[in-house]
Order: sequence, then C-alpha cells, then structure tokens
Amino acid sequence: MGLFSAMLAANPREEAPFVETWSPNSDEILGAIGPESRAGRRVTPDIAMQFSAVYACVNLLAKTIASLPLRMYRTDRATGKSFEAPEHPLNDLLEFGPNRWQTAWDFWAMLVMHLLLRGNAYAEIIAGPRGFADRLEPIHPDRVAVERLDDGSLRYRINDYKGRTRFLLQDEILHIRTSIAPGLVGISPIAYARETIGLALATEEHGARLFSNGARPSGVVTVPKTMSDPAFERFKKEWTGLYSGLQNSSKTPILEDGAKFEAISLTAEDAQFLATRQHQIAEMCRWYDVPPVMLHHMTGTSVWGTGVEALMLAFVRNNLNPWLACITQAVRRDLILAPQIYSARFDIESLQRGDSKAQAEFFSRLVLNGILTRNEARDALGYNPLAGLDEPLTPTNTTTSDNLPGNGGGGSSAAHGDDAGDVHADAPDTSEEIAA
Repeated sequence: MGLFSAMLAANPREEAPFVETWSPNSDEILGAIGPESRAGRRVTPDIAMQFSAVYACVNLLAKTIASLPLRMYRTDRATGKSFEAPEHPLNDLLEFGPNRWQTAWDFWAMLVMHLLLRGNAYAEIIAGPRGFADRLEPIHPDRVAVERLDDGSLRYRINDYKGRTRFLLQDEILHIRTSIAPGLVGISPIAYARETIGLALATEEHGARLFSNGARPSGVVTVPKTMSDPAFERFKKEWTGLYSGLQNSSKTPILEDGAKFEAISLTAEDAQFLATRQHQIAEMCRWYDVPPVMLHHMTGTSVWGTGVEALMLAFVRNNLNPWLACITQAVRRDLILAPQIYSARFDIESLQRGDSKAQAEFFSRLVLNGILTRNEARDALGYNPLAGLDEPLTPTNTTTSDNLPGNGGGGSSAAHGDDAGDVHADAPDTSEEIAA
C-alpha cells in the first residue's frame, strides 16, 4: 500500500508544500489554553497522571479495553450474517501479537493511554510474511506531526528516538484520534481539563504543605520589646527547628524575655480544601465520562451490591462503547482492505454477563426455548461439549407449521382418521370415574 501511495504523490517522503500541520503540543492547540493553569501548576499529560482521579480513569479504560479480544469477522453478503474469521491475517495481528516485543494487551493498553492522555494514538504499519500489515509498531504521539499535502492526503512527520526525521504516508500508519478533533489530530481531555487538574494538584500541594507545618498555622508570637536583627534571626531559626513539622507538633514551646504565643486555630472554612479535593475527583470523572463509583469514589449512598450489574451494563454501553467504536473504525479505515466483507469487533460478552444466578437463568431460557443447543450453552460457559446435546430443544407449548392440523403432523387428529373422533366420543368420563 505504501508503494501505491508513493506513485500518487510527488516526492511524498521529501519536504513538500502542505496546507496545515498539527501536532498534539502545537501552539494552535495549546495557545489559547496555555501550558500552565491559573492555579499556578503546569499541567502536561505526564504531570496529570499524578492526580489520582486522572490515573484511575485512564488506568480503568486502558486496562478494560486491552483485556477485550479484538477479532476479525466476515460478513456473508447473501444472508447479511457475520461469522468469526480466524483465518484472516489481521486476526492474529490484532488479537494476539501486533509486534515482536508486545502482547496484544501491552499494545492496546499503550495505545489507549496515548489516546486518553494526548488525544491521538499512532502505530506504524510494517509489511512482512502476513501481508502489508505484518507488524504494528507504536509511536509516541509527542514525536508525530500531521501534515495535509496539496492533494488532500495526509503525511506524518516523525522524529524517532534516534533523532532522525522520517515521513510516513497515510496508508502506512494506524491513526486513532479522539472525537474532539479541530483539525487533523484529536485533543485529549487533559488539554480541556487543564484548570481542573491544576486546581486539584495545587490543592494537594496545599494539603501537603499544611501538614508538613504541623497540620495547623504556627500562630503569633508577641514580644514586649523590639528585638534586634541578630536576636530575631536566632529566635526564628530555633523556632523553626524545634516546633515546625509533624515530628515537632506535640512539643511545648519554651519562650523567653516575656514572649507570648497565641495559636491560630484551623477553622472549618480553612479545612474546605478536603471538600475541594472531593469535588475535583467528581469533575475529572465528568471529563472522562466515567462513573465515580468505578473509581471507588463513593459519596452518599453506595450503588455497589444490587446495582452493580446495572452499573456495569451502563458503563459498557454509555462509556466504553464510544471508545471501542473509535478504535474499530480506525482499524477499518487503515488496516482492512475489504471493509464490505470483513470487520473488526471487540468481544464484550465477558463485561455484559451477570452473576452466576443471572447467567444460569439466562442460558436456561435460551436452551429451553430452542434458541441455543445445550452444547452451545456449555461452550459459552466454558464447559466441554457432551454427546447428544447438539440438537435444539422444542418447547412443549409451541409448534411448527409441519405439525399444524391438516399438514400430516403426528400430533393432529387428521393423522388418525375419523376413528380418532369415535375414540374420544366413546371414551368414559375420566373425571367422574375418579370422583366416584
């Protein structure tokens, strides 16, 4: 595919005129927001991970998505039904081994973290024995700038770890971007949540400094007369060394020359930074669209217990599915040569299952109604098949057109002729005999 694009573009790997260039940290994206928050804390994707809520959101989404198998499916054009296609060369690449040094879990966890923290995830498509996409080598987003050439195609300028500048064409790279994309690249929630994260980090630093000074203000020391500069410096040095810090918080100060100490108590309003920290966690959950309870942030009534199944289903449908669609559609665009026939899907069955009781009732209904065979149910639950369980059951209160009266069905009176009616007519009243 790279050769085909090279034939269409004029010197695509050399410096060529282009319309616009975007990179995750370019001034076009960060200029209006600024690299430093108003709280005075510089916020970058790596610094943001020091805030526990950011780490928890990113960690939850990355690990969950990485644990889901990504498989290839083939669509039968005649029936429109889809079937797994393990024979497709991309299936092994996506589900098991994208490259020589990463497992599929490593690869997708890395790309999802890049996507959530920087708004973009890149992987170079390298040809080999399995076809044009034999390996997928991840590229750090900070090393990539996207250019639109005069012909409308994209070109990726990469500064690799060896200090070289390389150019990759659009069909030589897998590019996953967030839905919020003002140009050729996506923007992560970190860029928009800069003030939220900056305030959270500043509040955390304030709490740390507060406790490092004994968890309360030092108070006021008054002296009856003016101190000389050497005496003042000596007093300040001794006071700081003897009575500041958590390790000295219980010591009783000994004053001289009539000096008096008046402590300043920490009021409830002064301690509101704790409530501020709680609020910042909830704010970060909104930025990443993750339920706070999924981060073990439980305020008020907990929803764990009877509501855990509904919570997980809502998390999968409302929060996780958009990210899965973002990835699979990028795979369809950049990796699948026949998207009308083949598609890639994440298997989310394990996330949608209920507890043991709910699973038993679910599969029992499917088996008893003939929707699944007993062996299909056993396979879904992880059990080995058994002989004689490959035929679907027929419910006793339902029938088919073959068994309707007049169609020769074994259960109709027509199958027995007129004698069937005589048998019923001459039959004794069973209920009266039992009563007698």
